[in-house]
Amino acid sequence: MLVTRLSVKGFYGINTSIDLGPLTIITGPPGSGKSIIIELLWRIFRGIRDRVFLEDLSRIGDARVEVTIALDDRTKKRLEEVGYSGDSVTISVGFDEGYVSVVKINDKEVLVAEFKSGVSRVKYPLDVEVMDASVLLNPDGLSPKEQALQLVGSASEDYETALSVIKVLRDYLSTIGAYRIGPYIDFKGRVKNVDASYMDFIGEHGEHIVETLSQLFTDPRRDSDIRFLRKVLGDLGLRNFRAGWYNGELVLSYIDRRGITHIGDELPCHVKTILALITQLIVARRPSLILFENADYCLSEGLGNVITRLLSNYIDGRQLVMEARNKWFIDELRMPHVVLYNMD
Repeated sequence: MLVTRLSVKGFYGINTSIDLGPLTIITGPPGSGKSIIIELLWRIFRGIRDRVFLEDLSRIGDARVEVTIALDDRTKKRLEEVGYSGDSVTISVGFDEGYVSVVKINDKEVLVAEFKSGVSRVKYPLDVEVMDASVLLNPDGLSPKEQALQLVGSASEDYETALSVIKVLRDYLSTIGAYRIGPYIDFKGRVKNVDASYMDFIGEHGEHIVETLSQLFTDPRRDSDIRFLRKVLGDLGLRNFRAGWYNGELVLSYIDRRGITHIGDELPCHVKTILALITQLIVARRPSLILFENADYCLSEGLGNVITRLLSNYIDGRQLVMEARNKWFIDELRMPHVVLYNMD
């Protein structure tokens, strides 16, 4: 399990705290805020690689999102070497006329930074203007803008220690795969323009499915995954499923229940959703966080057992947060360690 807790205050009027598990299902009536939970998690993880961006979200007053992430043994050991011990890191980002971010190891503050009106400052462990505090956990951006005289003595040592901690945390969190899928799945059964680079993301709407599957079908190390994939799709009525070249295009092909061969044809909607989920689970790096909005898109009753099979086979080393709208889907998803949170 990766993300252990999420707290939201003020964004779209939501005030809630959620303890997450290896598989977390967010449900609730339309307009209750299910999608914003997925959105905020995505933006925090994206903010570690790019910059945090929350200003376009509706909010009431001093809005804040706080994410607690479990640390692996290697990271905990590296933190102990610089004088910090703990099992988790909490990243808190508030927005009110600018950003204020707080980083804590367990309950101990490591760093408080702000980005307002184009000015970046670190407020703790000392007050100093820095290069760019808009990217979370960025040691380069937290470098003082000028080598100020206040960086002396114990304050300087405390600050250097804080930056060492930030670097350790960034090194760890940068290895985590973060993938967002949905709110709908829509892709063609063929593609002409092929990116030869290996993909670990199927695209927000599954637009890289064909290329990703073609890589899996030509990788002998993935034979067991392909056998499992074809077994699941066979049970859904798609026999002899393949991904490969045909007349200069990469295509998906299969034989349907009536014995008709389909080459490059568009797949049924429910098959697209299931294929998107299983492909992303197969190629996602470990550890990873997979955010699946509208996970029961196009699915009908009786398919929950298929989803259970997929998750049981691939959830290890990956954390899945799903937004689901149908009660039957939740009832049919029979797995241990499922956290169900209702936005009511």
